[in-house]
Amino acid sequence: MSDYVSELRRDLVEAAARQQQLGSAARLTRPLRPRAWSPATALGVAAALVAVVVLVAGLRAVSPPRPPATLKLEATYTIGGQPRDAVAAAGALVIADLGGSVVRVSPADPRERNQLAAAGAPQSIAADGDSVWVVSNEAPRSFLEQLDARTGQRLARVAIDGYASYVAVGAGGVWVADLHEGGLTRFDPRTSKPTTSVPTAPPDGIAANDRWVWVRAGATLTQRDADGRVLSRVGGLSPAFGDESQKTVLADAEGVWVVGSSDGLLYRIERGRVTKQITVGGTAGTIAGRGSTLWVTTSPGVDRYELVRVDADEGKVTGRVAIGRFAPQAIVPIGDDVWVVTGAGTLMRVATG
Repeated sequence: MSDYVSELRRDLVEAAARQQQLGSAARLTRPLRPRAWSPATALGVAAALVAVVVLVAGLRAVSPPRPPATLKLEATYTIGGQPRDAVAAAGALVIADLGGSVVRVSPADPRERNQLAAAGAPQSIAADGDSVWVVSNEAPRSFLEQLDARTGQRLARVAIDGYASYVAVGAGGVWVADLHEGGLTRFDPRTSKPTTSVPTAPPDGIAANDRWVWVRAGATLTQRDADGRVLSRVGGLSPAFGDESQKTVLADAEGVWVVGSSDGLLYRIERGRVTKQITVGGTAGTIAGRGSTLWVTTSPGVDRYELVRVDADEGKVTGRVAIGRFAPQAIVPIGDDVWVVTGAGTLMRVATG
């Protein structure tokens, strides 16, 4: 009997060491058919389980977490102006500047820049193939413009009542949100004419995929269909309190990610409920993504900012790098690099390694 118990204790301890996690006594012992044990065997198993608990607790206490994979800040460029938002289009980085310009920057040589035919004070930008949609303000009205990212030509321009601050492409059109008065309007990308308009609270961000559009307002995220009908609402989120036009909502094919600014969390929302929360730490800012990789900026202290890489499938941080003292406005993945644009007119290239 003692040999059997010793072997059982050894097997359980080895299994715990391999898995690095505690299992319930029922789960660990179920395959061993405990009802058939004698009292002596049961006491031996109990002692083995105690050893498992002690061993695993010790493993957790002395084994530090593996450090995240290294990211490297490769270069910083001064582009000047007051960058507000940026996207990737036609193989280039396209930056909307509050000072009154939209500029195409070559990733191969950031000194190579071409100005697109934009007007007013650009607030937000969204990519649609080789073209970009820009909302800009030019008192007393706002404008939605479509620009060719390759040639720099203006393809369309339409006046908008109110103060447009956010634009997203998807769910049947181009969606524009009014920051001051609220309201969400969908424009037909072929005619640039409005097709749907619904009242909303003043938004803190929008995002869209092929089927739905999401509007963030305070601690609430509202999901709408292509006709503007409400499909779901999720409340209790940490509000965004970064600069206007920062992208704090990121849509993909099945749902949406929302940045929790004050709690340093990323919320995953699908079918009207939070399905996952990932801690990135600090005061979270703007977000971008490609495939299962997310990128988010955080501030661990005053005038300190980091770029954080997150594995969306595994729900964990896989890398972070310091990116200076200027507040990031946009993150743009292009090729093997990630570009970070700050409101102070700097452009940073981070190698993802």
